[in-house]
Amino acid sequence: MNQPVRPDVPPSPTPYAAPPHGVVGQSCGRLDGATKTTGAIKYGADLFWGRAELFVKVVRSEHAHAEVKSIITSEARAVDQVMGVYTHNDMPGTNLQGLILRDHEVLTSGRVRYMGDAIALVVAESEATARLGADAVQVEYEPLPVIDSIESALAKDAYPLYKAGNIMGGKRIRKGNVDEALAGAAVVVTESFETQSVDHAFLDLEAGVACYQDDLLTIEAPGQWVHEERRLIALALGLEPEHIRIIQPATGGAFGGREDISIQIYLGLAALKHPGKTIAMRLDRAESVRARHKRHAMRIEYTLGAKSDGSLTAAKVTVYSDEGAYASTGPAVMRKAASHATGPYRVPNVSVDVYGVHTNNNPTGAMRGFGACQMAIAYEGMMDRLAIKLEMDRFDLRIKNLIQSGDEVTTGQHIQVATAVECAEAAMGKFREVNGGLLVQPDEAHLRRGFGMSVICFGLGYGDGFPDCARARVAFDDAGKAVVYTGGVDVGQGLINMVAQVAADELGLQLDNVRVVAADTALTDESGSSSATRQTYFTGNAVKLAAEEVKEELLDIAGAHLQLHPHEIELTSGFARAIHVPGKEIAIKELVAQGKKRGYKLDQQAQFKPGTLCEDFDTGQSPRSFVTYLFGAHVSQVLVDIETGEVKVERHIACHDVGKAINPQAVRGQITGGVAQGIGMALMEEVISKKGRILNGNFTDYILPTIKDVPHVECIVLENTDPGGPFGARGVGEPPLIGAVPAVLGAIQDATGTAPNILPCTPERVWRMLQDGTNA
Repeated sequence: MNQPVRPDVPPSPTPYAAPPHGVVGQSCGRLDGATKTTGAIKYGADLFWGRAELFVKVVRSEHAHAEVKSIITSEARAVDQVMGVYTHNDMPGTNLQGLILRDHEVLTSGRVRYMGDAIALVVAESEATARLGADAVQVEYEPLPVIDSIESALAKDAYPLYKAGNIMGGKRIRKGNVDEALAGAAVVVTESFETQSVDHAFLDLEAGVACYQDDLLTIEAPGQWVHEERRLIALALGLEPEHIRIIQPATGGAFGGREDISIQIYLGLAALKHPGKTIAMRLDRAESVRARHKRHAMRIEYTLGAKSDGSLTAAKVTVYSDEGAYASTGPAVMRKAASHATGPYRVPNVSVDVYGVHTNNNPTGAMRGFGACQMAIAYEGMMDRLAIKLEMDRFDLRIKNLIQSGDEVTTGQHIQVATAVECAEAAMGKFREVNGGLLVQPDEAHLRRGFGMSVICFGLGYGDGFPDCARARVAFDDAGKAVVYTGGVDVGQGLINMVAQVAADELGLQLDNVRVVAADTALTDESGSSSATRQTYFTGNAVKLAAEEVKEELLDIAGAHLQLHPHEIELTSGFARAIHVPGKEIAIKELVAQGKKRGYKLDQQAQFKPGTLCEDFDTGQSPRSFVTYLFGAHVSQVLVDIETGEVKVERHIACHDVGKAINPQAVRGQITGGVAQGIGMALMEEVISKKGRILNGNFTDYILPTIKDVPHVECIVLENTDPGGPFGARGVGEPPLIGAVPAVLGAIQDATGTAPNILPCTPERVWRMLQDGTNA
């Protein structure tokens, strides 16, 4: 029987193929750029002028740990122009705050646990008078023992900071049989690491205004999660949330430092006590540093086992985390540390214990890369030490053990798209473009050159079963312009542009035909916090979903006008165009006008709420700890002066897979900024305190990297589509800092032959390390 001849035809197209991108993927200028560069936009302190009628000053504790025996306010009330002095007795609500555990009193009723604790609030007609009034408040203390370190908190005779003692809680990972695997390992390396407390050091200080009028409390102050702030303020002040409006002013930086409530409740209380008046408050740098939470200082004890060929077999990790006086986001940070204890590596047997330890230091909470940052320092440091012991190339050891797509991380979650190897190869390939990667040592005998590398992963979003969700609304106004409503907060990271580009691309518009309304609880629905590298993935998805619904309406309207099926039409460059009939088109602005006459809403809401699964508390295992994972790799080259201990970063390469770069220029900016912060953490930044008192609470003594300390960052942006992200995007916020620190530390080890294990690597610390011939 003759077989029929198979026709030679191309695959049949469908009308459902994704159209080419419009503005997504373009390096669009910042929508708020002109107002920021000209000074037209208003930050918190700019709201004072012409509005402020009364000013607030907080009386803070003079002791890191004490019982407050009495608060005498009569002399403060007698100060001319002081309008009121308020203590815990004047709080109308719960008087409690805290993101995860509401364990922190707004105004102390009994015991102070760190020097940022607030005792009283003074309201006056000027800032100077408010300060005089605060100085006149008399507080009688009964000092208590100060616990200022993890070691003193864990001592057998340690004074208990809480009834339950000094352990706040813990997290663990249990996978396989670690002790058996270590006993059978060909090579075992052990090390301890100490990471420091770090300040967020954002430039825009806490400042804002509030007014209580017509049964509505309006607060304009910078935060990171306006809807959660409203809930916490409502509880603390005894109000219903619907009687509170939070508006986010322009905000210059956060990095996690605005997640905890700062001045909002104080402004709210003062406004309630003085209805109809506009209340203003701002912190100077010293008070901001004194009051605000910090990055967790951690002590990490790490043991890593491997076969003789370098295959990892086991990791045993114990972490002690300084939680400071209150919980803040400590439980989440501990979980992040536990779940990222082995990073992007395949380790079949894992045991991790993370202990949160209370001290009388500042509360420690969210900061860029929280928990995962400290663990990357440890696991990458261990890979370098293991490579030396195995006499194996550092890069080859990493490539051999990095997870591939389909493999599982420490929590048992299988990763759909794992690009750690691709990131590592791209970063090293870029490094080898100069002299084949071979370093030329300087002629000067006191100088040594070296390079280090890191490969990291990061679980995006809150994860672990937290009901993480973003909501958005997209509508056309009467002028035919698309408006995006989002509760997300832009703290400088570019959220405004991101949501505008997503909406514009979906609706076929130019960027200047999109307007964004953000972070106003009266106008926008909740989008979650601007943290955990989640806004592009979560809010970007919510905006895209809402825009898709509006797009369907536009296509229906265009179909009737053009006498085409909606699938035969595309929206592009401000027009609805027939795909197969050149020249047949109608302006989207005209479509909007037609649609509104025909009764179309052109106003749609959407939410994005992917599920994750809470860990098993005994094992830390979860089949979906995070919605997706991010991967990156860094290579850093340093020059070390062995006579002075000074370290100069000469070259830094950072490769990150972002899924899809919504705005490539913004992505490169995020990478560069993260590297700068990482260099600061590696070499200079450290909050120094003694007996709970911060000794370097200003930018003179708290050393930050300058333009002279940060080289040109060679950014490599990889784009491997994430199946769940908007247009395939993941995000990039935290990973650049996470990857930068261990790469710099590895470079110091390569240059000197001695591995640092205490941060930061200041010149003195590096010099002492070299003199002793031991770790820093």
